[in-house]
Amino acid sequence: MDVVDERRLRDRMVDRLLSAGALHRGPVADALRAVPRHLFLPGVEPAAAYEDEAIPTRWSTDGRPTSSSSQPAIVAAMLEQLGARPGDRVLEIGSGTGWNAALLARLVGPDGAVTTLDIDAEVAEQASRNLAAAGAGVVRVVRADGAEGCPARAPYDRIILTAAARDLAPAWWAQLAPGGRLVLPLALRGSQRSVAFERAGEGVLASVSIVDCGFMPLQGELAGADPIHPLGRPGLFLLLDDPAMVDTAALLAALDAGPVVATPVDVSRREALTGLRTWLALHEPAAGDLLAQREDAHRPMPVLVGSGGLAALAPAGPATEVQGYGADGDALAGRLLDHVLDWAGAGRPDSTRLRIRAYPAGTDVPTPTIDLPHTRFTVDWF
Repeated sequence: MDVVDERRLRDRMVDRLLSAGALHRGPVADALRAVPRHLFLPGVEPAAAYEDEAIPTRWSTDGRPTSSSSQPAIVAAMLEQLGARPGDRVLEIGSGTGWNAALLARLVGPDGAVTTLDIDAEVAEQASRNLAAAGAGVVRVVRADGAEGCPARAPYDRIILTAAARDLAPAWWAQLAPGGRLVLPLALRGSQRSVAFERAGEGVLASVSIVDCGFMPLQGELAGADPIHPLGRPGLFLLLDDPAMVDTAALLAALDAGPVVATPVDVSRREALTGLRTWLALHEPAAGDLLAQREDAHRPMPVLVGSGGLAALAPAGPATEVQGYGADGDALAGRLLDHVLDWAGAGRPDSTRLRIRAYPAGTDVPTPTIDLPHTRFTVDWF
């Protein structure tokens, strides 16, 4: 494929994102037109590289992707959240293929600087090769645990993560410059949202924008217990923060037996995966997701997990059902249905109405919190 054809593919990708409302005209759109994604995906055909799809590049031994080139629509949304400007110093945590770092380099220009970190030496080395092939000149690739940041080049005007984190590392607070912005896929009880934080006084970060997203979990010091539990069948996983609640044999038997109850609900598939999923995360420690990778790796099914079964917000043709499975499936389905009704009664809030504040652990705050080792989060809707 010649340069002209590749450029047409790139322009078509950007034009489609603009038409879909996933991207706005401006510097991010210009960067996406200028930086060739296919150079960061050796072995992938250019036609596939310019589809609006995430492309996994590394996998774990049980078949889960562990590194990828993120979906262009999500990349665009997060870069617009970040708002990197010419001359900014940017820290990226999670190098992936290097494509995002190259886009950042385009946004900050020759007077800026981009540092990208990855804990995996092979990923960092491949990102370096890809960046060199693309001629991205202001990017420094560092092999390091993202939880440590990169103090040698701090402070940073912008910090962005390309892997989901459940907590905020103290290093990110310390290395964020006054007036800076931190953007990350934040996973609160499994529900991921890309959150742009800015300082809102001493010892507090407040969200200034939130968009839906889905990323692989951060590795290293902040990873904690693996929230992804194989269920004993290829491509079938449960995403749940509390491993004590996972009885693999009982859950697989319940799923194989089929639902014991199924109740249609007035919930779209998008609502089930976004606003309602976040509602469940904030009200239910037992909330998680069933991942059927062989069918749709990027469309998890929200669930409540019990000792002998689960309840799911399951697609049923064009509709959605609350389905209960296993010995306590009926009770779990009733509980899940109550949450659906409460969410609907609250006006069906979605991510655009979500507000998140982050405080150092132990801070005395008057509202209910989600507590992590380093951070207290308060979450509400407005």
